[in-house]
Amino acid sequence: MQIISYILNFFKLSSLIVVIGSTITLGALMAPVIFKVLERSEAAKLMVDIFARYDAWLNIAVIILLVSYSIDLIFIQRLNWGIPQIITALGVVLISVLSFYLIYTLSPEIHEAFNNQAKNFRELHNTSEKIHKFNFLLGIIVLVCSFVI
Repeated sequence: MQIISYILNFFKLSSLIVVIGSTITLGALMAPVIFKVLERSEAAKLMVDIFARYDAWLNIAVIILLVSYSIDLIFIQRLNWGIPQIITALGVVLISVLSFYLIYTLSPEIHEAFNNQAKNFRELHNTSEKIHKFNFLLGIIVLVCSFVI
């Protein structure tokens, strides 16, 4: 049982690294540099392309996050939940729902708005930014609660 717990922890932490780390990497490190170096239209096009590829990795990470935490909480923790487990479960569910919304609903709308130079592109982009920041915060909370468990 110990080895299964180690494997689940590896998958849980790896997927949280993608959720937390990609937000820092893309939002705080790459985007400012790209928009500083390139013309705004070229930078925007590059970021749209980057996020299209990132969505695939985020999708995989969130599925792994959801499955590994579910297995851990149901079979390893045996539904013997305290406050940290409840916070963790809610955090993982929220990260999953928001990420799937980003990937399957908001990102296609952003790509379409960008390609058509629609007026709602900025609003969609801002919504996406807020969701990514909220997922980052949720990822930190889930990570902290994971070490309390």
